[in-house]
This record gives sequence, C-alpha cells and structure tokens, in this order.
Amino acid sequence: MRPNEVAVVLLAAIILLLVIYYFVTAKGERKRISLVNSEGSKISVDVEIANNTATRTKGLMGRASLGENEGMLFVFDRPGLYSFWMLNTAIPLDGIYFDENGTVVDVIGMAPCGLNVTKCRTYTPKASARYVLEVNQGFSERNKIAVGKSRLETKNL
Repeated sequence: MRPNEVAVVLLAAIILLLVIYYFVTAKGERKRISLVNSEGSKISVDVEIANNTATRTKGLMGRASLGENEGMLFVFDRPGLYSFWMLNTAIPLDGIYFDENGTVVDVIGMAPCGLNVTKCRTYTPKASARYVLEVNQGFSERNKIAVGKSRLETKNL
C-alpha cells in the first residue's frame, strides 16, 4: 500500500471507532411521563428519551430487562410510519404509537429476535405516529391502553 492509501484506511478506521463509541455510549435523558388509559386513570412511566439518531438507533438493544413501569419513549420531529425491529433486543415489548396530539393510534406486541437478522421482522403502525413508547409486553393490556381511547400527556416533552 502507498502512504496515502494507508492514511485513508487509518482515517476510516478511526471514524468507524468513533461512530461505534458514540452508538454504544448513547443515552437519552430520563423523564417521568404520564399516560391516560381508556378509563381516564393516569399511569406514570419512567422513560429514557430517544430523540436523536444515536438514541433512536440504539433503542433498547443490549438491555436484559425493564422495570414494571419503565420504558423508552421515541420522539420524532414529525409524524410518520416509523418501523421498528428488535435486533439485539432480549425483552418482549409493546410498542405504543401516539399521534402528534398524544392519542394512541396503534399498539403492537414485538418479539425479540436476538442477533439473527434474517428472522428479525419489522413492526410498522397502522397510522402515522410522532411518539412511540416501548414497554414490557403486556403493559398495554394490564393498564387498559386502547387505540383512540388512551393518550400520552405531551406538554412536558
């Protein structure tokens, strides 16, 4: 290899290591949020906010568990049909999708797929969402979270 080729390879390796480091260490701000269920009762959930590319890409990858009322809230700049997959995720989750006003537009049970990319399906909501809350699977049913009848309080996001 010529010296300029070595320099390019070295620079590419350094950039790759920096990207990996940024991804591995990405953590969102922690907040307590409130949901209002189909019966009008409030449920508090302690969440990590995923509101940038690194935290949204990393999601809950590599986590072994979540507490009863813990999760990750994905916040997008605008509503859209955001698909999720469970690569390198060990926790079965409910994905609760909210529109820009905080109303639940879909709830999807999501199964972990580990590191098997070929068996890792994607989960896409039936309607556009601006927020997606990932919580332990069964949370939605236990807490009576229902499409069109439940909402996320968005005033402090």
